[in-house]
Amino acid sequence: DAYCGGGLFCLSAARHFKSCAGIEISELNIKSAQLNAELNGITNCNFVAGTAENIFKSVNGFDPASTALVVDPPRKGCSEEFLAQLFAFRPRRVVYVSCDPATQARDTKAILETGAYQMGAVQPFDLFPQTRHIENLITFDLLDP
Repeated sequence: DAYCGGGLFCLSAARHFKSCAGIEISELNIKSAQLNAELNGITNCNFVAGTAENIFKSVNGFDPASTALVVDPPRKGCSEEFLAQLFAFRPRRVVYVSCDPATQARDTKAILETGAYQMGAVQPFDLFPQTRHIENLITFDLLDP
């Protein structure tokens, strides 16, 4: 879970995976994620403070062929460095959650241009009624795992 914040996606998905990892630049958020895991009796999640680009250093034990990566970047979207590492790691599935459809579209173009992924589900969520803000989710599946 890149840009994991308080661990929402990582902790919510934990029961479906043998192990999970989350990374967030804010140490306070990492402490919150660890506390959330403890309060909910979730023991298969590891949270690390650092930039999203560092998640690939902390996933040494993860097999890309059976890994799903959740990406929920800030409005500026993913950095080119992060995307390059994502493409090199080649997780089986990428779930991209975004609060800015414009940067998500930019990153989607980069993901699809690799020729390695196909776009699956696209689902907008209007979590902020009567504002211009939406959350949008796109799944990408590796074509040749």
